[in-house]
Amino acid sequence: MSALQRAFNLSLFNSPRAGDYFEQLVQAIDPMWSFREYRAQVVDSWPETQDTRTWVLRTDNRWPGFEAGQHVHVTLEIRGVRHTRTFSLSSAPERWAAEGVVTLTVKRVPDGRVTGWMHDHLKPGQVVSLSRATGDFRLPHPLHERIVWFAAGSGITPVASHLQALARQDMPVPATLMYFARTPEDFIMVRPLQALAERYPRFHLHMIAESAPVPVYGKGLPHGRVADAHLDKAMALSPVRVYVCGPEPFRARVREGLLARGLPEASLVEERFGIAPVARALNAPVRVRFSASQREIETRETASLLTLAEQAGLNPTAGCRMGICHTCKCTKQQGLVRNLLTGELSGYGEEEIQICISTPVTPVDLAL
Repeated sequence: MSALQRAFNLSLFNSPRAGDYFEQLVQAIDPMWSFREYRAQVVDSWPETQDTRTWVLRTDNRWPGFEAGQHVHVTLEIRGVRHTRTFSLSSAPERWAAEGVVTLTVKRVPDGRVTGWMHDHLKPGQVVSLSRATGDFRLPHPLHERIVWFAAGSGITPVASHLQALARQDMPVPATLMYFARTPEDFIMVRPLQALAERYPRFHLHMIAESAPVPVYGKGLPHGRVADAHLDKAMALSPVRVYVCGPEPFRARVREGLLARGLPEASLVEERFGIAPVARALNAPVRVRFSASQREIETRETASLLTLAEQAGLNPTAGCRMGICHTCKCTKQQGLVRNLLTGELSGYGEEEIQICISTPVTPVDLAL
């Protein structure tokens, strides 16, 4: 689009794209209509725990579907500002194919701008935008392998999608889930999981709470955090595929323990929930300049560039905020940054980075 055409559209429609203006007019009549994004309408919602809720969404006819274990970027408008976050789908693809609906199961993040709004305000009848489904936390094809899952907290959501998909096929392979939570009240989807365990002899469920004196469900394993006994049990099952999903310390502990016990790395499939903090080499203030908006901020914190941009009053496009979706990618014009997931340092020159998992080490200029 030429600069002249953009200026013309701005003068007429207050938008560089004329289609945006007309789309808003049509959506005032039919909120599900869009020619540039997929839409979904909330049709039901219920609480899972005190801080976790499930929403049922009916997708538009153009949405292309998903594989069990994948996630989507969900965009909502909150007080006139569009916010995007990434959530795993917690239902089976077969249900979407039959009924046209998917489910999102979302934990309220303390002080979370988007998850808090969803819990308080997202009701049946409201419409959100969806991306295509993406992610590699998928079941193998063909399906003929023994599977073990390690899940903690809300890391159960993509696992629930797996299990519901397997249930639609009468649980064709031996499957074991070790599900960890802080208290018995923190387990999500308790009844559906226990119903699957009672219906399918091939599926073995262990629900293990830190605070409970015995496992909440299942026998033969100790309570508490993931320990050697849990890892030994998993390896004794001779799994061909092991899935791990949960907070970073949990994921790292399981990964390290399984690989040390001889599990081939190719057999391990991981989904990260959260990122690990790292320390800056020098405890000195670092300047971050946002060149496009002509703003800058100085910090001593080891915070992500996304957090620093928001502290500077910007509203960058972002989704998962943990390095999965790449929605927040932007150009670093100069400066050294550290990757919060891997600890790796960037070069000093211009490159594309994910600002949600990058922290400044030297003064940094971003094209924001």
